[in-house]
Amino acid sequence: MESIIAINFSRLKNEEHAQFHENVKTLIDGATPQALGIEQLYAPFYLPALAKELDALSVVVKCEASVRICEQDAIRDSVYKDFSKAVKSARNHFEPRIRVAANSVWKVFLIYGDSTNKSLDSQTEATNEIIRTLEEQPEIAKALATLDMNNWKVKLAEENDKLQNLMIDQYNETIGKTTLCMKNARIETDKFYRFIVSDLQKQNLLGNNTPEFTKFITELNDVIKRFKELLAAEFSRKNRNED
Repeated sequence: MESIIAINFSRLKNEEHAQFHENVKTLIDGATPQALGIEQLYAPFYLPALAKELDALSVVVKCEASVRICEQDAIRDSVYKDFSKAVKSARNHFEPRIRVAANSVWKVFLIYGDSTNKSLDSQTEATNEIIRTLEEQPEIAKALATLDMNNWKVKLAEENDKLQNLMIDQYNETIGKTTLCMKNARIETDKFYRFIVSDLQKQNLLGNNTPEFTKFITELNDVIKRFKELLAAEFSRKNRNED
């Protein structure tokens, strides 16, 4: 008799949390609430709670992807790419001292990779780290001066700061107002999910071992395992970055 695996919902990001419950909804619809004996919990409570969560998530996503932020992100991406191309090109300069300096600065870009492929927050953080490295490591700062590319660093910092300020303003004006809504929606969805799981566990203990029921429990556990593995991978990645 297979029991339903527990999962810590608080560790899931908003998108992951919603995706988990959408996966659960798909499984329940496939097995049917009637066959699982949860029709009194599913349609009247779980589905409306999930719908509210998805609505709250869409507001947050739209705010984070506002036109002004997207436009500024594109500007920052352009500056970053052109800066890195200028450094890369200087590695082939005819003067040895320029090539040496370019190679020193190029190592910084190699460490952080193409930050334009990261999320907005991650890219902003990576850009801050790049600028900090270019300014605070004496040998790198000297190499950048040799290349006469301090203006690129200043420009990148300016565009990065503009984006940071836009994101802070957007958060204060709109996202901040929806944070409580999203939090409450998650709590409600989790509450009714737990009610459903508790009901299923009771049926399990009472010997409900129909093929449909057993198949559903196995598939639900597969979903839970996948999201737990995702959490474990994120936790491991975070620890590596902090080392």
